[in-house]
Amino acid sequence: MPNKNRKAQRAAQRAAAAASNNNENEDAIDNPTSTTATSVLQSSPSTQLANVAGLVENSPVTNPPLSSATLKSAWTPQAPPASAVQPNATAPPQTVSSEPSAVPKPTPDQRAPSQAELSAVPKQAWASKFSPQSTTSVTPKPAAQKSEPSAVPKATANPLSQGAYRTDRAASAYPMARESISSLTTTDSGISLRQSRSQSVISNRGGGGRRFLLSAVPDTANLTPMLRPDAGGSKGRPISIYTNHFPVQIDYNATVNQYDVEIMLIDQDGNQRVARKDERWKVMQLIAQKKKDFPVVWYDEGKTLYTRELLPDITKPIRVQIERDTQMRTFQLTIKNLVRQEMMENILKFVKKQLRTRPREAVRVIETLFKQRARNELVCVKNQFYNRKQTLDDLHDGRGMAKGFYQALFLTRLGPTLNVNLTFTCFYMPMNFIQFACEYLREDITKGFPDYKVKVFRQIIRDLLIETEHTTRNIRYKLHGFGRPANQLAFTPREASEEISDAAPTLQEITVEKYFEQKYNIKLKYPHLPCIDARSGPMKRANYLPMEMVKVVEWQRALKPLDTTQRARTTSKSIIKPDQRYKEIMNIMDSRDFEQDPYLKQLNIHVDKTEMLQIKGIDLLEIDLDHKSSLIICFSARILNPPEIRFRQGQGQNEIVESVNVGKWRIGRNRFYQAPEIKSWGLIYYGHNPNQQMNKTIDDFANQLPELLRRKGFIIRSDLKLVPIIETSNIEKSLTEGSKKGWQLAIVILNTDASQSYSDVKQIGHQKLGLRTQCIDWKALCRNMDKLHMYVENLSQKINVKLGGINSIVNTKLALTQSSRNDLFMFFGADVTHSTSSTDRPSVAAVVASREPTSSLYAARLCEQYPKKGRCSIEIIKELDKMVEDLLRVFARTCNGHLPNKIVFYRDGVDEGHFEKVLGNEVNKIKEACRRVYGNRPLPSVTFIVVKKRHNTRFFLYENGQTLNVQPGTIVDQDITHPSQFDFYLCSQAALMGTARPTLYHVLHDDDNNKFSSDDIQQLTYWLCHTDMRCTKSVSIPAPVYYAHLAAYGSRSLDFDANHPTHSDGNDKDDNDDEDVDDEDDPTSYSLEDIKTKVMIFDPKVANDMWFI
Repeated sequence: MPNKNRKAQRAAQRAAAAASNNNENEDAIDNPTSTTATSVLQSSPSTQLANVAGLVENSPVTNPPLSSATLKSAWTPQAPPASAVQPNATAPPQTVSSEPSAVPKPTPDQRAPSQAELSAVPKQAWASKFSPQSTTSVTPKPAAQKSEPSAVPKATANPLSQGAYRTDRAASAYPMARESISSLTTTDSGISLRQSRSQSVISNRGGGGRRFLLSAVPDTANLTPMLRPDAGGSKGRPISIYTNHFPVQIDYNATVNQYDVEIMLIDQDGNQRVARKDERWKVMQLIAQKKKDFPVVWYDEGKTLYTRELLPDITKPIRVQIERDTQMRTFQLTIKNLVRQEMMENILKFVKKQLRTRPREAVRVIETLFKQRARNELVCVKNQFYNRKQTLDDLHDGRGMAKGFYQALFLTRLGPTLNVNLTFTCFYMPMNFIQFACEYLREDITKGFPDYKVKVFRQIIRDLLIETEHTTRNIRYKLHGFGRPANQLAFTPREASEEISDAAPTLQEITVEKYFEQKYNIKLKYPHLPCIDARSGPMKRANYLPMEMVKVVEWQRALKPLDTTQRARTTSKSIIKPDQRYKEIMNIMDSRDFEQDPYLKQLNIHVDKTEMLQIKGIDLLEIDLDHKSSLIICFSARILNPPEIRFRQGQGQNEIVESVNVGKWRIGRNRFYQAPEIKSWGLIYYGHNPNQQMNKTIDDFANQLPELLRRKGFIIRSDLKLVPIIETSNIEKSLTEGSKKGWQLAIVILNTDASQSYSDVKQIGHQKLGLRTQCIDWKALCRNMDKLHMYVENLSQKINVKLGGINSIVNTKLALTQSSRNDLFMFFGADVTHSTSSTDRPSVAAVVASREPTSSLYAARLCEQYPKKGRCSIEIIKELDKMVEDLLRVFARTCNGHLPNKIVFYRDGVDEGHFEKVLGNEVNKIKEACRRVYGNRPLPSVTFIVVKKRHNTRFFLYENGQTLNVQPGTIVDQDITHPSQFDFYLCSQAALMGTARPTLYHVLHDDDNNKFSSDDIQQLTYWLCHTDMRCTKSVSIPAPVYYAHLAAYGSRSLDFDANHPTHSDGNDKDDNDDEDVDDEDDPTSYSLEDIKTKVMIFDPKVANDMWFI
C-alpha cells in the first residue's frame, strides 16, 4: 500500500481507538543474571514416583485422572484441513475482551487410545502437537495491515501463523520436533489489537526529539497485588538484626509544585538545540545563583523542575551565558507550564494503608531532592553515585570498574527509609578511540580492520558517546557506525559537518585525510582505518571523523558481559565481608552530611544516620481491628527450621534422614533416593591431541567412574565404552555412532578453550540425536584426580537427574500448617533473560515445572521473544498459556492422568513498576491454560509469587562484638516490608564469601480456595530452596526459579532455529517498513503482535529431561 494510504489508515484507527477508550492509562516504565524412559528405570516412572511418600496412591486426588481421549490430543498429530486457510478472505473483526475464553468442549471424534498405544508413545519434544479438531476457517489479515514475521511461510496452513489461536481444543499449541510449523506469532484471543494495550513512554530528551520506548503489554486491570492475609508469620526462632535502612522524617504538610521546562543552546545564528545533560545542570545552577528572586528549586536534569513556591512569571524565558572551551555559550530556560502539585501527605497515607497505590511522583520528588548536592561532586547514574576523581580498576578491554554507593527512598511499614548500599559498575575508560578499539577487541587494529570485524564492533558499541580532540571546543557525538577509510572517503567541504563547515568555498572533492592536513595541519597516522560515522542530536547527516581524532567520553556505563577472567577480578573486588560493608556504609552516611543540605531543608527532611535500623526479634505492632487501633506481639525477624533430607540407606529401600546444618547436608555413604539403570553409555574425549600422561588420566577416570557411581545406587549393566581419541571435527560423528548403539548417556571431556565446542555437543545431543550428554572440563578433571570420589559425587548428582533419577526427597507438605493428602502440588518457575549488549537481540523466556508428585524432577520450555526494532518493552511471557498447558500435560502423563489441584508459580525478573501488568496478563494465561486442560473438572488454585534477587537490602547480625552474616532461614516480614501488600525477605543460603543477600518475595495473587498464611508461604518457599538437585546445600532462591534461570542461560548453547522448517533471525522487516517511516515514533503502532516468538524444539527423547542441570 502506498505510504500515504498506510498513514491515513493508521490515523483513522487511532481516532477510533481514542474515541472508544478515552480513559486509557499511560503508566511510565521505571528505568533502573525428563520424563524417564521405561528402559532407564526398572519400573515405570509413574508407578515409582506415585509410591514415593504416598502422594498419589491410596489417597483420593481432587481432580480425577485425565481420560485417554483427552491425553490423546497431547501427542497425536492431525494435519489441518486444506480449507483452513482462505487467502482471499477478510479477517473478521476482533472483540476487545479481557475475560478468559470459554471452557473447551471435547470433540466427539476423539478416539481413546489403548493402553498399548499409550505405552508405545515416546516422550515428545514439546510433549504435544498442535491438533486442530475443527474445520473452522482461519483467515489472514488484510493486506493493509502489517504482515507476520518473514520467518513464517506464506503458504503454511498452520492456523498459528495467522494469529488466530483456537481455544476450542484440548491440544497444546507447541510443536513436536521437525513438525512443519510456523513461528508462534499469535495474538491472545482475549485481547484486541491496539485498543486495549498500554502505551508506556519513556522520552529520551537529550537529542532534540522524543524516542519512544513503548510497552506492548495490554492493560488488564482486573487483578491487583493482594494484601497481606494476616499480621505476619510467627514460626521460627526470633532474632534481632540490623539492616542498611535509615529512618527518614518528612514534612507531610508540604506541597511541591512540578513544572515542565526546556533548556536550549542558542548558537550565533539563533538556531536552537536541546542542551546536553551536563549543560542543563550548569544552567540551573547558574540561574539559582544569580537570580535573587528565583526560589529554591531542584531539577531532575531532564524536563522537570520542582519548587515549594509558585514561580511568579513562567511566560518569560530566562537566558544565561556560560563559558565553555574559551567561548561564551548562550542558553535559554523556558518554563512551559505547571504540571501538577504533589502533596507529601500521600506518603503518610500510603504508609498508614489509607492509599493503595504507591505515590511514585512523591517519591520521585524526594529522591531528586536527595541528589541535588551529590551531583556537584559525584557522578550520578540513576540511584547510584560514584566519585568522579577515582581511578577506574582497569579490566584491560577498554572498560574499568568503579566503586560507589546506591541510595533510594523506600516506603515501609515503619515509614520512609533511606536504603544505602555499596555498588560496583563497569564504565568505558576515557581514552583515544584507536587505543580503546585495540583494547576492546584485544588486537592491534592499526595493522588492519577487516570489514567483518567492523560490523561486529559497530553492533556492540553503537550509540557510544565520543568527542573530538582536534577542535577548539570538544564537540560531542554518538557513534552511529563506520565509513570508508580516511584516505578514500571524499566529500565536498561545503557539505561538511559543524566543525569543518567554515572551509574554503570550493566545490572540489577532497579526502578526509587531505582535509585534516590542510585545515588543521594534522598528518593522520592511520589514514587506512575506517572513519567514524558520528551523529549529533537530531542531525541525520553523517559526520565522518578519523578514529585517531576522537576519544571516548568518560563515565559511560558498559553493559557488555564480562569474560571469565574479568568476572573473577570483579568478583574478588566486590565481595565484601559484612563487617567491612557495615563500616563503609556508615562512612558514606557520615560523608553525606544531610543536616547541612539546603535542599533537604525545603521539606524539613531529617535522616537518622546514627545507626542502621534494628529489626527486633519480638516487637509490638499496631494494627487496625474493626476500625480500632490495637497492639499485638509480632516476630519481625526469625530463623525458620530447615526440612529433613531423605536418601536411601545401604542396599535396601529403607529411607534415611539427613539433618541440615547451617544450610548444608551430607550424602556420605547414602545412596540416591532413586537411581537409574545404565545399559549402554560412552566416554568421548574432545580437544587437543593428548600425550601419554593425558591418556593415562582418561583411562583412570574411565575405570573408576562406574564403581563410584554404583556406590550411589546406580545399576550399571555395561562397561563404559571409551571412544578412540578424535579430532574436534568428528564430534558429531562420534555422538551419532553412540546414539545408534543405544547410549543412554555420553560423557564428553572437553579440552578446548572454545565455548562453541560445548554448544556443539549440546545442540547435537539435545536437538538432533536425543542423546543425554554430560560435559566435563579437562582442567577440572586433572585438578581433582587425587580426590576423584568427591568430584564424582558432585558429578553423579547431575548424571542421576538427567537419567530420570531422584537424588533426595524433601516432603514440602510438612511445611504447611493445613496440608492434606489430597493436595497435589505443581511448582512452576519462570524467568526472562534480556540481552545486555543489544536491544535488537531477543529475550529468552524459560518456564519450568515439576512433573511428578515429589516435585523433584522438572521439565522446561523455552521461547524467544523478539522486540520490534529494539523499541518494544517486553514485560511478560507472551506464550505463557501454551507453555503452561504443555507442562500440565507432561505432569498428567507422569502421574497416571492426575492433575494438580494447587499450582504455586514463582516468577523472576519483574520490577515493581510492572507488577500489575505481569499479574493481569500472566495469571490470566495460567488459568486459561488450566481451563483448556482440565475441561469440566475443578480448576486448581493458583498462587503467583514474584522473586527479586537484585535489590540492595542487606542484613547484619551483631553478636559477641562482631558484625556477621545472618544464618540461613532468616526471614523478615515486618518493619521494612510493604505497608499493606504480601511480601517478605528470606535469606535461605549460607554466604561462603562476602555479605549474604536475602531474596525479596512478593505474593501478588493467591486464590480464595488456597488461603495460604504467611507461615505457609514462607516455610514452603524456604524448603523449596533445599530441593536443588545439583548440590547438597540450600540455595538463594527456590529450585524452580533456579532451574528457569539455568534453562534460559543454557539456551545460549542451543539453536532456536534447529528442527524448524524455516530459519529466521527474528529481525526480518515487513515488506513496507521502508515506506512507513512514521511508524518508528508512532505510539499507537505497538501491540503484542510486535513481539515475535520462536519456541525451542528438542528431540522427543530428551525434551522432558532436566537437560539444563
